Amino acid sequence: MKVPYSWLKEFVDIQVSPQEVADRLNETGIEAVAYPFGERIENIVVGKILSVGKHPERDKLLVCKVSDGEREYQIITGATNVFPNGKVVLAKEGAVIQGKTIKPVKFGSLQSEGMLLSLEELGIGEDAEGILILPDEVKEGEDPNKLLGLGEDWIIEIEITPNRGDALSVKGLAREVGAVFGLKKRDKKPSVEIPQDDSIKIQVLTDKAYRYRGVIIQGVEIKPSPFDIQLKLIKAGQKPINNVVDITNYILLEEGQPLHAFDLDKIEGEVVVREAKEGEKVITLDGEERSLKQGDIVIADSKKVIAIAGIIGADNTKVDSNTRNILLEGAVFDNIQVRKTAKRLGITTESSYRFERGVDIQNLPNAQDRAVELILQTATGKATGYKDIYTKPYIPKEITLREKTTKRVLGIDIPKEEAKELLERLEIPTEITEGGTVSKIPAFRSLDLEREIDLVEEVGRLKGLNKLSETYPKIPTQAFRKSDEFNFDRRTRDFFKDIGFDEVVSYTFVDEEIYSILGLPVPPIRIKNYLLKIQSIMRDNLAVSLIKTLQYNLRFQNRDLKIFEISSTFFEDYEEIRLGLLATGKINRGFDFTKGETQYSTTQNWDFLKIKGAVESYLKMLGLDGVKYTQIDLPYINPYEGAKVSVNGVEVGYVGRIHPEKAEMLEIPKDTYIAELKLRCVGRTLNNQECGSDYLFNLWKNKDTVVFQELPKFPAVKRSLAFEVDEDLQVDKLLEAVKNFSPKIEAVELFDIYYLDENRKSVAVSVLFRDKEKSLSDEEVNQLVEQLVKDLQNRFNLKLRT
Repeated sequence: MKVPYSWLKEFVDIQVSPQEVADRLNETGIEAVAYPFGERIENIVVGKILSVGKHPERDKLLVCKVSDGEREYQIITGATNVFPNGKVVLAKEGAVIQGKTIKPVKFGSLQSEGMLLSLEELGIGEDAEGILILPDEVKEGEDPNKLLGLGEDWIIEIEITPNRGDALSVKGLAREVGAVFGLKKRDKKPSVEIPQDDSIKIQVLTDKAYRYRGVIIQGVEIKPSPFDIQLKLIKAGQKPINNVVDITNYILLEEGQPLHAFDLDKIEGEVVVREAKEGEKVITLDGEERSLKQGDIVIADSKKVIAIAGIIGADNTKVDSNTRNILLEGAVFDNIQVRKTAKRLGITTESSYRFERGVDIQNLPNAQDRAVELILQTATGKATGYKDIYTKPYIPKEITLREKTTKRVLGIDIPKEEAKELLERLEIPTEITEGGTVSKIPAFRSLDLEREIDLVEEVGRLKGLNKLSETYPKIPTQAFRKSDEFNFDRRTRDFFKDIGFDEVVSYTFVDEEIYSILGLPVPPIRIKNYLLKIQSIMRDNLAVSLIKTLQYNLRFQNRDLKIFEISSTFFEDYEEIRLGLLATGKINRGFDFTKGETQYSTTQNWDFLKIKGAVESYLKMLGLDGVKYTQIDLPYINPYEGAKVSVNGVEVGYVGRIHPEKAEMLEIPKDTYIAELKLRCVGRTLNNQECGSDYLFNLWKNKDTVVFQELPKFPAVKRSLAFEVDEDLQVDKLLEAVKNFSPKIEAVELFDIYYLDENRKSVAVSVLFRDKEKSLSDEEVNQLVEQLVKDLQNRFNLKLRT
């Protein structure tokens, strides 16, 4: 934003140089630079056009007779906005314009003795469509340098952070400068009186319009605005248009309040502030047709959209030379919605820039009435009434600032009395309390000042952050203790890295398609403003991400993969930290050896027992006993090569081979093995009350302490038994029955399964017998085996094979 220094001084009596003002603004958090407005140009003068005629030989050129009060000049120009008696800036012979010296130049048979200058040629604007027309009261022969302030006035150009919308006006910057230099800011209060008229046909049908105020002005005369207003706009980088439009831009710059003037006679029916209909179209003031979406805020009448709220007006109700009656709109719209719409449509205007960063909702009537007053002064007319729809009046937030907080953050003591004085410089009402101050945040800082630390920042920057002395951080002597959760995750990570797995990190959001392929329900947690559709759902398992990683690697011919991930999965009331494993292809455990007929290879394929062994070894490393495997029913795991994993009766995960049908649909190898274990839970509340205890972390943390056991004094006796059982008997139930039959059975190991036919199978186990008090004889062991077989025959349909 460009602010003329002369305009700034209308609000604050600042006596220092513009460069010093810019330097102090930079020190206090607003990026600023000061530079002169244009440069003085010698041999230029105010001229009066005496006559305008066509060039006899050049169709696009005009011949003007121009007087500077002393002599007459013949000027040939291509500008189309010249007219008799118009006042212009004349560059005479010898003037240097944009690096070129003006000399008499012939155009055909006629000679031009100078040049009529535009804003661009004067070096103070970008509009080269026509020459600069000066007001009638300016006398020919005057010095344009003095009239325009070339090289005399200064411009302070600022860049703000998104939270400092309060500084995007001359008044707002004056408030900031006054606070920095300890000066009081002046206000400009309107004296116009406008009657309230609730019969004006305005409706607000959206909660995204926080305040909407309309003023009707009748009998206006559209013409150029006064030169002092035009000059301020030019210095601020704006293009003058006409008195009504210029005044709305003038107030936007001075007060920071965007306004819009509608031609009242072009409005059909009542004015409605509403959300756009999907696909609704409007041609805006820049001549572009815009397609709107539901959620965009629009101003409409009974038949059409007449403005995109907070961004740009429509061409169908613009103010032109025929306008006689206007509706002057002042409003405050939802800053987030304005930004969304402006970004999608690719429009950035002075209005949208301010609405996105916050507009002072309390100052709206003052700013709008200032505009009405100026319109009445420059365009005549009469303000017949206003209607103000303000559904939720602003209630100031109260923030407490404690002296100890200021000391802790800034490292210096700032008494509460001084803090009060600094905050009130910024026009933040503040009262002293026992331990500090309490401030009521005004509307113009409502989007910025929300917490105590924000007030610490305000006090600190006005005190002078460059004046704070260095302090060194306090380092506690007590060693930092890492949490049990951190240590548990690290042990898990280190284990799988040590056995050759590679860790991967993937996005926690995925797409619906992979859930459909795997036969799983789509998780309910979705991302509203996702960038890509393939990243629109928060995952509830790690298998979907590991499969995506495998697919990515296959595209690069990387077919031998063993990876793991420790990451989050998401549910309605909590998150689970899970461990996921995926292995496929070959395992190279060393090297291949070939000599003559002798061949040796260490390369093996992944199989179910290997991935199950990795899971089992991990659980053993954690010191967890009681691991069991039961039948699995996941749709993407092969039921014949998969199992649920339980520890001490708690289901903690699964391990298995991908279902062949799913592997084909996913275009991944059919010998892909996946395992997933639930490590721990993270709840939505501090005490994790949403989480249960069915997690490996809880089992690991609460496991029994390892107790030394004396080595056995008496030998063990081993027997191998083969049972003929039904084909559908779960072997783990048989093994559990054998293990629990007698305290003298120390261990049971399965070593063979052999299918006899479609209905029967042979299960062979080795059983280790031991008595802690004596050596067992063969007769005692045989008796135990006989009793065991009878017990098993009663419980299962089996017989002992001999």
